[in-house]
Amino acid sequence: MTKAIHSIVNKPLGALLVALVLAFYGCGAAPDTAPSGSQEEAHDHEHGEGEDHEHEHEDGHDHEHEEDGDHDHEHAEEGEHDHEHAEGGHGHTHEAPHGGTLVAVGDHFAHLEIVLDPETGKMTAYVLDGEAENPIRLKQGSMEFSLALKTDNGGTTVTMLELAGVENALTGETAEDTSEFVVESEKLKGIDQFSAVVSTLEIKGEKVEDLEFDFPEGNE
Repeated sequence: MTKAIHSIVNKPLGALLVALVLAFYGCGAAPDTAPSGSQEEAHDHEHGEGEDHEHEHEDGHDHEHEEDGDHDHEHAEEGEHDHEHAEGGHGHTHEAPHGGTLVAVGDHFAHLEIVLDPETGKMTAYVLDGEAENPIRLKQGSMEFSLALKTDNGGTTVTMLELAGVENALTGETAEDTSEFVVESEKLKGIDQFSAVVSTLEIKGEKVEDLEFDFPEGNE
């Protein structure tokens, strides 16, 4: 014991202080390093979650854009579909101004309106424009119809009828320059349906031949 005390006392004071400092920092170094690694791992984990969050956000955002693109594409297809209907199906129906049957001429650039009175056997053909609203005068004095009429025994008979041009003092129309043609025949009395062929029409500078239609359905 006396020797140990003596050795401590005899050691230089500077060496003793160095030994104490090294002992102190040597014991405290281990606790300082362990949390550092944990903090870095936690920080990396947070970054990993952040990256996953950004990835989810990008995926969701891109998915929404794709859905928007599909939605716009559907609208474009609907627009094309409507456009085709407007061009191919003419977009709307026409109303016969005299309550008769409309017959489209050519590519709907004009119409005939057929009105039949089965009691008197009178049939009138009005020449109208493409919208079936305004009359169109024809410079021809008559209009020839070939009618297929059903007989009482269930057969069919073909009848040729000539509709004459009608004068109209109010509009200035004459028999040779008119939009109205008429015929009255016993063969049309009691008739409510037939098939017909109009031989020749000259409308708006165009010659139309063998215009077919059914009455009262028309060809609209």
